[in-house]
Amino acid sequence: MKGLIIKDLLNLKKGIGTILYLIIIYSFFTYTTGNSGMIIGIIAFLMTSFTITSMSYDDMAKWDSYALAMPISRKNIVLSKYLLSLLLGIIGTILATICAFAIVYIKGDFWGVETILELLLTAYTVFAISIVYISIVIPLIYRFGVEKARILMVGSFILPTGIGYLLYKMGFRLPSIEVLKVMLYLSPLFLVLILILSSYIAYSIYNKKDI
Repeated sequence: MKGLIIKDLLNLKKGIGTILYLIIIYSFFTYTTGNSGMIIGIIAFLMTSFTITSMSYDDMAKWDSYALAMPISRKNIVLSKYLLSLLLGIIGTILATICAFAIVYIKGDFWGVETILELLLTAYTVFAISIVYISIVIPLIYRFGVEKARILMVGSFILPTGIGYLLYKMGFRLPSIEVLKVMLYLSPLFLVLILILSSYIAYSIYNKKDI
């Protein structure tokens, strides 16, 4: 398992330049607009999405055919992608949050505990959304392949947005603060459950594929 993750990280090292470039660009936008959530959202989400890039590299190199010829189980191959996404998501969130804190501090907008809690809540929310997104995408890739799944990835963005907009037009409003707090406290459990369900679906699909 460790070797599989290291392999993916080595393949993705060429994306470090892209990450640094985006950090510079969005740090500038964050500084000028004062929207600290921008850099957190972009960097954390992009880092998690690198899991998709690693699966694309595997597909182009016919890696799975080679890996299954060795004593590597299909279960470990699937689980390694979920561990990779968690690792990238955590690294991306921490990196983006540090950048956001630095920019807020440099601008002199650092107000204390309130600012810290706001940035941390933003970071956690982006991390949670990224994990939910990747939990939807990984099974799609195993089922349809990377190229076909790209179209469905777009749909996974558009559909929730469309439903949210429709509910808004129908008069639905956000839950009360008390309900949102309960949802926040329960969200770690929800993330664990969705990861378990997603990995089970992905493994079931992958286990039936002829490679």
